[in-house]
Amino acid sequence: MNDTIAQLIVWLPFLGFLFCTFSGVFIKKPETHKRAVSIVAPAVILLAFIATLFTVFTRSDAPRQIIALIPGTSVYEPWLGKYVGLRVNFNLLIDPLSLFMCMIITGVGGLIHVYAAGYMAEDKEVPRFFTYFNLFILMMLLLVMGDNLLLMFVGWEGVGTCSYLLIAFWYADDLNARAGNKAFIMNRIGDLGFALGMMVAWSYFGTLTFFAPDGRGIMDLANHHHVLSVIGSTVPTYAITAICLFLFVGAVGKSAQIPLFTWLPDAMAGPTPVSALIHAATMVTAGIVMLARCSWLYVHSAFTLEIVAWIGAITAFVAASIAFVQTDIKKVLAYSTISQLGYMVLACGVGDFADGLFHVITHAFFKALLFLGAGAVIHSMLGEQDMQKMGGLKKYIPATWLLMVIGTYAIAGFPLLSGFWSKDAILDSASRSFAGNGVVLYTIGIVTAFMTAFYMNRLMWKTFYTNPRFENGHLAHQHHSNDDAHDSHDAHKEHHGSIVNSPSNMMVPCYILAVLAVGFGWFAGPYGPDGGNLLQHFLSPSIAPITLGNLQEAPPLFSPLVGYIISSIVAIAGLALAAAVYRGRMETGAVLSPEQRRSNM
Repeated sequence: MNDTIAQLIVWLPFLGFLFCTFSGVFIKKPETHKRAVSIVAPAVILLAFIATLFTVFTRSDAPRQIIALIPGTSVYEPWLGKYVGLRVNFNLLIDPLSLFMCMIITGVGGLIHVYAAGYMAEDKEVPRFFTYFNLFILMMLLLVMGDNLLLMFVGWEGVGTCSYLLIAFWYADDLNARAGNKAFIMNRIGDLGFALGMMVAWSYFGTLTFFAPDGRGIMDLANHHHVLSVIGSTVPTYAITAICLFLFVGAVGKSAQIPLFTWLPDAMAGPTPVSALIHAATMVTAGIVMLARCSWLYVHSAFTLEIVAWIGAITAFVAASIAFVQTDIKKVLAYSTISQLGYMVLACGVGDFADGLFHVITHAFFKALLFLGAGAVIHSMLGEQDMQKMGGLKKYIPATWLLMVIGTYAIAGFPLLSGFWSKDAILDSASRSFAGNGVVLYTIGIVTAFMTAFYMNRLMWKTFYTNPRFENGHLAHQHHSNDDAHDSHDAHKEHHGSIVNSPSNMMVPCYILAVLAVGFGWFAGPYGPDGGNLLQHFLSPSIAPITLGNLQEAPPLFSPLVGYIISSIVAIAGLALAAAVYRGRMETGAVLSPEQRRSNM
């Protein structure tokens, strides 16, 4: 029974994908077809979330279980192997890491699906949209649940293809088509590295399976101190390093790290629910999942881990500095996503994979909230995304303002909100880096935290607090963009350019995410139930300790309490500085006047 429920986690999105694809054959009326798809597509993802919770609470005490993906088949039946000399099974790996990610993908992804049903209501291509959306979730689930590198790669390529289809959803606009192409091509660069990593792993280990019933999977064999024995021979350190470096190139592309990060801001060309799904809960976290899944290899290569840490730290800082000057509300959030992914990669690089995943889930909550809140702003502004044409929206859409405040303060690391706990845990681990770079890594991380608080409150002031840059609640320059597909929105025509409120099916998912953005850090953080660090304890069977590779953390720079105080001061200072800067520029909402900007060009 439990195996069947676990299989449903994958099969339900697949059935939803089939319904969205072929339901038009037997539902002839376009409006009826759109309504049916808008109900079924979110429903199957939410049902998959329920199946995930059932599996979490009823699974045995074994650290991991392997089940066949296809009902009625055995875990020993090969998917590939008869002719190519490589035995790979079509199995699902049920362990804390895969279930943790399934809860995020189906939970947050389900809320985004519900939001999308309202957001895309007036678009003529709703069935096509939800076909891609359900397929995206299916591929992400294969990525995190596959029991071998090849099945993970199938999901890896699948989410890349779906992201192309979704980013370029309104392909009639040349800019959207180009953005989809850019995302697809840049990710192929990273994926080449992943493929090479698989080839090297196969060459040395003779398998691509992570954990095998006979104990001869890659991560089983890596779970030794000093020597990795494979059929009487030894896997040399340079081979482990090569595998880890190649796989990390894949993570750099998928998780938008330097230098393969420029595709992610352009991905804003897709509908806002797409931005939320790609940036918050699914595709961009794939690289972090891969690093955690392969942590049993990475801890044996201190050289690779140090590269991972530096790439993460530099990416976090550079992306935050770019976010400072963005005027498109969604691009601010895009560069913010790149920066936060840098924190997650930094955590993995210093060997703290569990806290990297802690930030994955808190980020999923507050970043999904921010993107969906930004989508509500754009919806209310009839498609306008330029913050220079906003201002004063707190008066007109107070509920959206409150949601955005919560998301902003959470990502800024305001004391006791979810982002505070996960970000501080990463900073603490960075300060104790085994490579001896703790002071530098911590300094980069804390400066980036200050920058994050500043540019996020800058977004709030330019959007909600400064004087309106439109007239009496009517948009001075109506801007109907493809992003929101509102050109034919009769309700907007009826309002003649008035700011409108978002429907309840867009707002309710935001309310749920707001509660999680506030409280989840308490639940999973150091002062949560059962002695705290509940998430770290849950994930521990899936994550390799750095001591497995004979690595030792350096002594802490200061006590945890001092770290919390510093993080709190930095977050509050960044928020306060943005408020002070823009309070003096209420009229324009800009630091530089147009003349000054032109003179600096």
